[in-house]
Parts: sequence; C-alpha cells; structure tokens
Amino acid sequence: MSNQHYYNSGQHLRAKHQLAGDEFARWVLDHIPNWTHKKILDAGGGWGRFVWLLLDHYRVSSHNIVLTDLSEGMLRTASNEASQRAVENQVAVCDIESLPFVGQHFDIVMANKVLYHLSDLSRGVGELARLLKPDGYLLATTNSDKITAMIIDFHYQALDEHGIPYTPESPSPFSMENGGDILADHFGRVEQYYYEDEDLIYDASEVRAIYETIGRYRNLLVGDDISAHDKEALPQTVERLAQAVIDRDGVVRSPTLMGAFLCSAPNYS
Repeated sequence: MSNQHYYNSGQHLRAKHQLAGDEFARWVLDHIPNWTHKKILDAGGGWGRFVWLLLDHYRVSSHNIVLTDLSEGMLRTASNEASQRAVENQVAVCDIESLPFVGQHFDIVMANKVLYHLSDLSRGVGELARLLKPDGYLLATTNSDKITAMIIDFHYQALDEHGIPYTPESPSPFSMENGGDILADHFGRVEQYYYEDEDLIYDASEVRAIYETIGRYRNLLVGDDISAHDKEALPQTVERLAQAVIDRDGVVRSPTLMGAFLCSAPNYS
C-alpha cells in the first residue's frame, strides 16, 4: 500500500520525530556553519521538523524560510505548530519536480528524507539545483540500504504471524549508497556524511509506541483487506515480539545508519 494516507496529515510523522528526538536533525544542520540571514527552502519538509530547529537553535527568522510539501495536510500541521509557537510561517503546496520559485533565489535548500518519493528523481534534483544561488548549498538526507530498521523487522514478523501477505520493499531509489551519483549529475561538488547510532530499548511498550507512528502500520488501518481484529492486534504482537527479545537479551537494540549529502556548485544546464 502507498504512503498517501500516512502523509495526509503530519500528526503521526510529528509523533514519530518527537519520539526519535532532535539529535540526528541537529547533526544534519550543523554541516552548514552559518544559517543566519540566509534564504532557505525546506522542500518536502512535511510538518516542519527542521524548520522549528532552525528557529529555536540557529538564529533564523521565520521570514527567511519557505516550507513546501505536496500534502496540504502536512502543511496544516506545520501551520498549527506555527500558531502554537506564535510565529509566522511561509508554506506552499507544490511538487519538488516543479517548484514555483524563480531560479537562483535561495542560499540553502533542504530535502530531508523525501527524494526517494519522487517519480522523476533527476528532474526533482535539477529543480533544487535551479533554485540555488551559485554559492548556495543543497542539504539532502536519506537512509542507508545497508541495514533494515528494527521496527520494520518487527513489522514483517508481525505480518507473518498474522498471515498477512506483503511484498518486501525494493532498495531505495535514493539512498546513502546510490544518492551521490544522482546528485553529481547536478552539482559540481557532493560531500557524503554517514550518521551511525544505536538506541537501547528496555521497555517493550516503547517499541509499540514507535510502531504505532510508522507509515507501514498506519496505512494498513485504512485498507479493507485486513480484518479489524488483525489491525488492532498488530501493535500488541509487535510489543510481544519486542518483549521476547528483551527477555532473551535484556534489551532491544535499534541500530541507525543514515546520513546527509552536502552539495555545492549547482549545474544550471
């Protein structure tokens, strides 16, 4: 099932990011030493995870940031967040493959964990390059295909236990392993940085809480090919599977491998 339903609102993605914390996002933003007074585009930025960090910790004015997303629901969540913070936010509903801005307008463009969703990846990256000033930067993040996230392993185990058929996902069209070559077609310089970490989880209910925020589970809830009983039972099964690991090993280990590309010297051809 596609992720369309999951991205109709930023509610669950915001919960997922809040559970994950800000360490990765701040590590990403620290790759650019000075954000102050820069014109910034957060393309496909969802509910604004990176925007709020820029406002809170990097001395950026909300007037200097434009947040875009293809989902109106995501941007409604972002606007609600802005209202709670009593700040103005500039948002635009648009596709990364066709961005409604004049060329060479932004100092920094971000595309965080979004490029693998594009139908025409080369066109989308070309659009991001087009919008950058000659001395500007693109900051793009994604996951590594070298590992499968702990929560996804539990998801597949739970589906197997309930006899729910699924098709394992193909390798990402934009990962830490293949993204550099794609970006190099549009930028003269591409720097690659890996982020590796491991969370140790001692309470199985925390694994369940994470599971209930992910798109693979939330999208199952709107389908009519899975029984209501199975939909309700999947988080319980995930929690039980996690508890079995804790009983055996004393902890659930959740390794992380993802990273960022810092791109400069945009190619306008």
